[in-house]
Amino acid sequence: MKKRMIVVMSLLMVFAFTAGVVANPAVQTITANLAADFKFVVNGESWQPKDADGSNLVPIVYNGRTYLPVRAIGEALDVKVDWEDATRTVILGDAPAPVEEPVEEPVEEPVEEPVEEPVEEPAAETAIAPAAGEINKNAPADGSFVVTWGDATKVTGVAAAAPAFGLNFDPKEGEHYTITDNGDGTATFVIKKEFAGLLPVPIAVVPDGAELVLTVKFDNGKELNYSYKVVS
Repeated sequence: MKKRMIVVMSLLMVFAFTAGVVANPAVQTITANLAADFKFVVNGESWQPKDADGSNLVPIVYNGRTYLPVRAIGEALDVKVDWEDATRTVILGDAPAPVEEPVEEPVEEPVEEPVEEPVEEPAAETAIAPAAGEINKNAPADGSFVVTWGDATKVTGVAAAAPAFGLNFDPKEGEHYTITDNGDGTATFVIKKEFAGLLPVPIAVVPDGAELVLTVKFDNGKELNYSYKVVS
């Protein structure tokens, strides 16, 4: 093999690019041999690498390795060869796809739902409803009203009076009235028709409009009045 000592700028002869490629401090000066006696066979046929101007190109032997003109080899194998000067990169085939920096999705801070404080219902007050009723003197019948317990738990006593006549009575539970707890914070207070028997005279002769008042006493100290009016 005919040897010829030459000074080569790295990549100038190896890749057959322009002289501008080597203008970089990273390029080293080397001593290599031109292997003009090397022969090439591409796909079963003799082939001679040529430069863009049609002149023959020969491989370089350096440190026991053979370096071939990459552009000529690429074109012979129908492989696109390109040079990216900005990054000093030889590109065989398609250029690599640009690397897309991952876009960080904004992290949504968890939205704290407002905590609704339980609304405490105001405690029911001890009450009776309705607060008045009527008794027909010609056909006495049971009457009733609803007791709302509130903070009371029981009835401790019931008194009765006829204010217009200055009379007071002492009705008895079970005989003159009953109290039935409804289990929902209320109770049903029934005034039995026998209540009329507490009057010193038959209720039939009591004038219309006469008022009988029941005072219901609770264990929370509260006292509530129920007005019972005589009608025909």
